[in-house]
Amino acid sequence: MLIPVVLSGGHEELVSKDELQFLMFTKQVVFFKRTDGWVVLGRDKMRNQKASYRGEERRQHEVFSLDY
Repeated sequence: MLIPVVLSGGHEELVSKDELQFLMFTKQVVFFKRTDGWVVLGRDKMRNQKASYRGEERRQHEVFSLDY
């Protein structure tokens, strides 16, 4: 699915979600469109970026382990 965006120079494009993430990270996008309308970066609520986990790793690494 392609996402409509407006770049800092006023140019409009359709980008993938990965491209949108890059454009947001590099501060090249001003607006992008969600299903409920346009989002203005710096003004509208955004999802928080995941904070790095500093605790002990407890996940099982061998996801497909057949050991019983």
